[in-house]
Amino acid sequence: MNPREFQELAKKLANGESPAEFRTAVSRAYYSVFNVGAELMKEMGFPISVGPSGHGELVYKLSNSKHIDVEKVGSQLSDLRGRRIHADYRLERKDVETRNNAQAAVQQASKMIIVLDRCCTGADRPKVIQGIKDYLEKISRGK
Repeated sequence: MNPREFQELAKKLANGESPAEFRTAVSRAYYSVFNVGAELMKEMGFPISVGPSGHGELVYKLSNSKHIDVEKVGSQLSDLRGRRIHADYRLERKDVETRNNAQAAVQQASKMIIVLDRCCTGADRPKVIQGIKDYLEKISRGK
């Protein structure tokens, strides 16, 4: 499955009418970026772990890529994950149940995917790969 289909579904849900649609839009927006990022990491030789640890792992790799735009996506992904957790698990939070909130999350996710596609498949790809390699070497040495 193409993870970008989650983003298309998120766009539809963000224009819905119900709290469930708005919450689900935020969740699908997050997972669209997460899965696009994980797919791109795998293509570059950095597979992401399956399971809960993979979420943080992707954020760390993006955030330590030594590419300013990709690092920004890493930070934004962490923030979007928090919003997704609120949408999926914090049912007492009514602030996530608005069309504006859902549309903002979907719009942010769209921009993040564009940046990832541009930086991880285009001319900057070697820089991103080297930055992540350097990061992984650094943490493997315990520094």
